Formats: sequence, C-alpha cells, structure tokens
Amino acid sequence: MAKAGGKSGGSGKKGLKRKAATEESQEAAVGEDGTTESGVQPPKTAAFPPGFSISEIKNKQRRHLMFTRWKQQQRKEKLAAKKKLKKEREALGDKAPPKPVPKTIDNQRVYDETIVDPNDEEVMLEVLNK
Repeated sequence: MAKAGGKSGGSGKKGLKRKAATEESQEAAVGEDGTTESGVQPPKTAAFPPGFSISEIKNKQRRHLMFTRWKQQQRKEKLAAKKKLKKEREALGDKAPPKPVPKTIDNQRVYDETIVDPNDEEVMLEVLNK
C-alpha cells in the first residue's frame, strides 16, 4: 500500500487559506442592510438552535471551535443586556428601580439563637474573670 500524495484528501494549509479567502470576500460583499449583492442574507456563523448540544460533536477540534463561538455569543448577549439595562436606568433617572442586592454567604445566613451576643453582660464578666 502506498501513502497518499499531497493533493488527495483536500486537507492542508492551502485549502484552509483558500477557504478563509472566499469567506472574507463574501463578508466584504455584504451591504449596510445585512444583505449581499444578490439580495440574500448570509447565515449567522454562531446561531445555535435551542436543542443544539455541543457535547454531541465527536470531532474534538470542531467541538472546541463551536464551544468558543458559543461562549463568545453568550458574552455578547450578556454585554448587550447590561448595556440595555444601563441605558434604561439612565433614561429613568430617579425613577429607576433599585439595583438588586447580590446574594452572598453573609446575606443568606440565617440567624442562630445559640450564638452569644458579645455585648452581653454575663459574657463580659466571664471574659474578665478568666
């Protein structure tokens, strides 16, 4: 059995460069309204359907690429939501609802009756008599 030559399979750096160059030329042809010269809107690269699971992708490199795209999309959505909320707060001014208090360990702690108050007289006497 002989090894496959350099041209079989269609993979390699040259193929990737050509593919990237065609994608760039397609992106450059997109107008201001989001349509291409032929009037067709190009599909979004990171649009994920609701039932899509990245863990089902078996190819490790492809899975990693899709995961990074998904994380970037999540970051963009979160940032857009923050900006929108900030603009609403600035527009409402004094009428804006108060900012939500973050949940911390101290905020969530339930008061325990067994804890002794440090200002209690009996405790102060015990500490002084030791």
